[in-house]
Amino acid sequence: MTPKSEHLVNLIFKKLKTYKNKKIFLEKDSLNKFILCLFKEN
Repeated sequence: MTPKSEHLVNLIFKKLKTYKNKKIFLEKDSLNKFILCLFKEN
């Protein structure tokens, strides 16, 4: 993963973890895999 995409994952992870209206169970590894999957699709 490039540093730029890793930074993007970190930003998304932080935003989702601080979202207070709903409880979100999220693991960073799962988010990484999901985003990599999206990148590979295009």
